Amino acid sequence: MKRTDTEEFCVLSIEPNDDKTLLVQQITRQRKPIVILLTEQGRMFQRPEDFADLKHMKRELNLTIMFIIAQSERLAQLAGRHGFPVYPALEMLSDAFLMGQLTRQRALQAATGRTTTPLAHLSGPLPMTPRPYEFDMATDGRGESFASGRNFGAAQIATPPPPAIKSTVPLTPSATEQVAGPFPPAPLHTPLPVQGTDVTIPLPLPQAQIPLYQSSAPPLTPPNIPVRQRRSPLLILLAFLLIIALGSAGIATFVLLFSQPASTAPTAPLIVGQVTFLSSEQINENTDQGIDDEVLIDLHDLPNPAAQKSYYAWLLGDITQSDSQSVFLGTLPVQHGNAHLLYPGDQQHTNLLSFTSRFLITEEDATITPLAPSLDYTAWKYYAAFSQTPSAAVNSMAGMAHYGFLDHLRHLLASDPMLNELELPGGLNTWLTRNVTKIVEWTSSMPDAWQEGKDIAFIRRQTVRVLTYLDGLSFVQRDLPANTPLGLNERLARVGLLTMPNATQGPMSYLDSIVFHLNGLIQDAKTSTTLRTTASGIIAALSNVRVWLTQVRFDALQLLKMNNQQLSQPATLTLLNDMFNNATHAYTGMIDPTTGQMRNGVQWLHHQMQTLATLNVTAYTAHSSPIQLVAPQKHMNT
Repeated sequence: MKRTDTEEFCVLSIEPNDDKTLLVQQITRQRKPIVILLTEQGRMFQRPEDFADLKHMKRELNLTIMFIIAQSERLAQLAGRHGFPVYPALEMLSDAFLMGQLTRQRALQAATGRTTTPLAHLSGPLPMTPRPYEFDMATDGRGESFASGRNFGAAQIATPPPPAIKSTVPLTPSATEQVAGPFPPAPLHTPLPVQGTDVTIPLPLPQAQIPLYQSSAPPLTPPNIPVRQRRSPLLILLAFLLIIALGSAGIATFVLLFSQPASTAPTAPLIVGQVTFLSSEQINENTDQGIDDEVLIDLHDLPNPAAQKSYYAWLLGDITQSDSQSVFLGTLPVQHGNAHLLYPGDQQHTNLLSFTSRFLITEEDATITPLAPSLDYTAWKYYAAFSQTPSAAVNSMAGMAHYGFLDHLRHLLASDPMLNELELPGGLNTWLTRNVTKIVEWTSSMPDAWQEGKDIAFIRRQTVRVLTYLDGLSFVQRDLPANTPLGLNERLARVGLLTMPNATQGPMSYLDSIVFHLNGLIQDAKTSTTLRTTASGIIAALSNVRVWLTQVRFDALQLLKMNNQQLSQPATLTLLNDMFNNATHAYTGMIDPTTGQMRNGVQWLHHQMQTLATLNVTAYTAHSSPIQLVAPQKHMNT
């Protein structure tokens, strides 16, 4: 990784072998806009969760982060979907500075206390890109813009010029830093001045040819071998007979050992990539639409399809369904053995995970797009499926034995039966995120209301709402005076975020329900080590959230016990600010001041939980799954 600095911004060039630890260290030290130069060959930023983690860090540190991505439609789409400005070349970024298009420039100036100047135009014989990436801009509900990529293509993208810099700094750790992994030194550069500015452009020099090391040590000479004395013929005959006897015994042993068939463990099938369910987040309170309505396919080491054939990607229903459904994801192009496809869903943002659980690639006629997967098994080339076998572990948690991996996954991400009975469509992950977001919204308005006019009635109303979401409708009346109006949609508060002390009835809280099903995923025999690690990390983040929300509840109870005169005292503002800070930490997380480590919140675990819906794709074998196909009820061409 190389870092190049100007007065206006910091450029981080990601190289193929770079390590995420060093990137995090560099980002946390910055207070000016960061530009990340990204290539498709690097190890970092190859998965949606990589961009989600960076988005979380950006908001926590209040930074501006942009990407320059050339000739990679897939990475540009992922960055744009997570709210990062994406430019195919540095000239486009330069134009954006001159036109004042950085949406968070004012916020950055306020945070740093200085004014930044626009990036100067680059001059010289630099290749110009015909057009920038096109994005449909929208907002993410918190005042920040995000973009979804459209109309990408390698033909529209030119190779970006080197970034404008004033100095080139190799990122080698200092004596006081602990950085894991070796980092190669940065190549030498010759600065090229840019007209009208002190910014320079590095031009890489050809690296010197280093001669191969040659040893000057003299060649070794074989030692002198003494001449052996002549042996008698009798000894030679005896030695010959002994050799024959030993050879016969060895042959007999070989026949005895290898006459029985060898019992070797079957080798695991080779994984050629992953298929991940994604959410467009085009959701509402009344349906499960916008959840797991997109699919990202990322495969490698694929052979080209046969002549006059094409690969077609499908989602299939559950193995146990009598009326299986298939969803056509699209034709799968293969370039240099790699295949990438983002299925954006249909116009209704249909929840795909709620009724599909298997992935299939068929090889069929290229001239006619099939209406359904072929029933000829020889056309089935690659396959993946979520485990659907109920847990049979002896040490299963109470009530979990009848659930399989797919059941737990759907409860978390797509559809939970308990929530459905309470008219709360969608998975536990969505409702946890939504309700914590509402608590942040309510607590953020309370300090301003107190400072501007000491609006005691408003503070009481907001406190009741916060407490209702934390306790749940079944338990909040224990904490409120009789006949206290709740002032919200009671349907949305039927499940609490926290489990109340001595609670013996009512629905399980969101936090406890999520932990319950995450443990179910961990206990499943077919769960991979990677997924177990991810689930364990989410459980740790839920523990952080529980601590912060418990403190919010404690502050809310203190406010309810105070009379109007007490609420008018300056100590109330301290309590309101503490309440808001803990609610914010529960959502965004915080950096632990004692350890310097990130303690993650709901925003992080929301994205991490989505990665659980990932399938490992392998070559299809005829006996790998029962086949149940009918005419597809959903055939979506995009």
